[in-house]
Amino acid sequence: MSPIGLFLLPGNLASDALHIEDHDSRVMLRTLVNMLVWNLVAVLALLPFL
Repeated sequence: MSPIGLFLLPGNLASDALHIEDHDSRVMLRTLVNMLVWNLVAVLALLPFL
């Protein structure tokens, strides 16, 4: 899997789980889910350094 595919994976999985077919709706949900997931990963990764 390419790095961009891995980066978009959480949003794609959520879109597939909710059976979203419309391209625009899929992009919006994928963006939201990816922001939430990767922001959480970043915060958890940086917490030990605070």
